[in-house]
Amino acid sequence: MKILMQCALLCTICLAGNAVAAVLPFTFPGSICALLILLALFYTKLLTVEQFAPTGNWLLHNMAFFFLPANIRIMEEFELISQVWLPVVCISVVSVVVAFAAAAGAATLSLAVQKKIIGSARRSSEEESHG
Repeated sequence: MKILMQCALLCTICLAGNAVAAVLPFTFPGSICALLILLALFYTKLLTVEQFAPTGNWLLHNMAFFFLPANIRIMEEFELISQVWLPVVCISVVSVVVAFAAAAGAATLSLAVQKKIIGSARRSSEEESHG
C-alpha cells in the first residue's frame, strides 16, 4: 500500500509539472518541471529521499516492464524498420561515438581549466606570503 501511495504522489507531481509547463509562455517539457518540483520538495525537506527509497527501488527493479509498450510497437512495425535498419544502426553507432568524444573532450577541457585555476590560485597565494 505504501508503494502505491508513493506512486500516486509521483503521478500527482508529474501532473503538476505538466500543468506548470502548459501555462508557461514558452515550450518546456512537463517532465522536467515535475523533476524540478520533486527537487524542490526534497530540498525543502517536505519529502525525504528515505521516504521514497522503497518505491524507487521497486521502480528500478521493474524498469523492463515500462519498456514493453515501446518494444511491442517496434515488433509491430518490424516490416517497416527492416527496410531501414542498416542506416539506423550506422547513425546510432556514429552518434554514440560523437557523443562519447564530446563528453571526453568536455571532461578533459574542464580538468585543464580546473588545473589552471588551482595553479594560478596557488601562485598568487605564494606571492602574497613571500611578498
